[in-house]
Amino acid sequence: MLSVVGLVGAICLLWLAVSTVLGLSLVVVLTGSMSPTVPAGGAGVTRAIAAADVRAGDVGTVPRPGFEVPVTRRVVSTTAVPGDAAARSLVLRGDANDTDDRDPYVVRDARIVVASAPGLGFVLTTMSTPPARGLAVAVVGAAVVLAFWPTRRGAARRG
Repeated sequence: MLSVVGLVGAICLLWLAVSTVLGLSLVVVLTGSMSPTVPAGGAGVTRAIAAADVRAGDVGTVPRPGFEVPVTRRVVSTTAVPGDAAARSLVLRGDANDTDDRDPYVVRDARIVVASAPGLGFVLTTMSTPPARGLAVAVVGAAVVLAFWPTRRGAARRG
């Protein structure tokens, strides 16, 4: 059990270091609009880039006006925005959708999906619930107690 907890901890620390240095973050895909590339419940690793560097064919995550959650779609086309050299108007479409999104997204920067894993989003979403967090605290607590619990061999050596 200690090995599993240690491995999970090491993975978390590695992700923290790598994501900080490389500017990476995770996005959970909630709907099937990007299937089969990133199915519902999948997660994508994203990297921040300037809007001028976004290309047609990229899978991008951009803010959605009026919504708290961003949208992740394939970039169909990019157009320069007159009067703002850094901004681009992006036409997006989900891989499973027959039509482009109704309105273009005007952005100065975006996040590009560089890798994805089906099912990981469900795991991340579940792990962020209060019961899962409580269970994680209990498991880590039990691991710490077990690590410091005296053993018979240790007691025999002292006695």
